[in-house]
Amino acid sequence: MVNRALFTGFFGFILGACQHQGAPVAATLSDDSPETISALKAGLSTALGRAIIDLGAGDPTAVPSVAVLPPRPAPRETHSTAMPTLFDLYLEGDTCFAIKQGTSTRIALPDVPCKPA
Repeated sequence: MVNRALFTGFFGFILGACQHQGAPVAATLSDDSPETISALKAGLSTALGRAIIDLGAGDPTAVPSVAVLPPRPAPRETHSTAMPTLFDLYLEGDTCFAIKQGTSTRIALPDVPCKPA
């Protein structure tokens, strides 16, 4: 009887510990300071392989997704059919990361403060 109670208690403890980690949750930026936006741009520019990126419309402190605008057309180009690249922001524990929509690759954002959406 004592063994059964100990086993049940231990099993409950293990289940509680597993649930404490939790799955990633949708996130937004904690603030829109220039430092936070620069850190976000740096992480996403590395993922896209572009040195300079511009963020699209939207407030990343209110919405858990970020749009990165395509490169501007060259001087002799009259228009571009390129579309923005969309990223979803997630938080797992204290770690913020982004996932490009349509893929499952995590993009680390170590210096970007996030909060659950």
